[in-house]
Amino acid sequence: METNGAYQSYIADTKNLKTTQGRIDYQKPYAEGFEEIYTNAMDEDVKLSTAKNFIEKLSQNELNTIQKYNGLAEAIDRKSLSAEAAYNLLVHDNEQYDFNGDGRIQVGAADMIPAVPATMPSDVRSAYIEALNALDGVDRMMAMTLTFDMGRITAMINNTPYEPQTIDYDYLSKQVEARLNPQGGAFTSESTMRATRTFWEAFQSAYKGEKNISQAEESDPAVEKFLEDLRTKGAVAFLAEFNMEKIEKKVEEFRQKLIKEMGDSPQMLAKIEDLVSQYKKQLMEELQASLDEKEDEAIHTPQTMIKILLDMKPEQNKPLEKLLHVSS
Repeated sequence: METNGAYQSYIADTKNLKTTQGRIDYQKPYAEGFEEIYTNAMDEDVKLSTAKNFIEKLSQNELNTIQKYNGLAEAIDRKSLSAEAAYNLLVHDNEQYDFNGDGRIQVGAADMIPAVPATMPSDVRSAYIEALNALDGVDRMMAMTLTFDMGRITAMINNTPYEPQTIDYDYLSKQVEARLNPQGGAFTSESTMRATRTFWEAFQSAYKGEKNISQAEESDPAVEKFLEDLRTKGAVAFLAEFNMEKIEKKVEEFRQKLIKEMGDSPQMLAKIEDLVSQYKKQLMEELQASLDEKEDEAIHTPQTMIKILLDMKPEQNKPLEKLLHVSS
């Protein structure tokens, strides 16, 4: 196992984070097989630099066990794994870590937002975990969105490199204040306020460090506009508009690809427009299904909405492949 100080300090705390019953129940059918693989990996003293080599030796059944235990939708592709993605496949949830400092935890092909940010100082981390353990279900999930790094939004909006923020007492206190006393047209639901108060009381009781709060920094206009759009349009409408821009771009790329492959004769152009129409219809149906799911999730805060937005993956090309097959 990795022995660097930052990692060992991190997992010394995260081992105290209670696993939800839903996660325990999901992993149970695969737990025995995973523990055997885990034990073998520890016996071989697998580290970040050797995890890929260890995975290369595993059977397909063992890979399937690891995939299921980690709750991954995609099969494990040994060739595409980064060192971080490989190592995190082989350890328990509370031992997975953001080794490359990009604010995500790579587990196989998945990029996950960590339950406990790696940039959280040890004293804050211990209190944060104790406070989370006092919460259940939706309350716990709402409290976890307080640690969302807004630096991600700044980087995404301004197209600049992402620089992880330190999620310290100052950062948490400002997030709590913004949620309990929203300004500038922002809104926080009663259930979110209640969960936030419960978390903050538990955190304050557990935290033994310095409680210094700096002055608020000047906000980024681009980020403020992003958040304002979320508030005024609503999360689902914002997602719809955001995705429509991507759909229109993909449709035009699809049209140009077909013209290049099929030609631009009047007969072919008519057929191309029919294929483009089918493609756009399918993408729109997939978008609507996704938005229906988001409405069911009852998005209450910009933080929750932003997490959904950043977790979204580019549309897969299955409809495109299907239509190209038809045209051949």
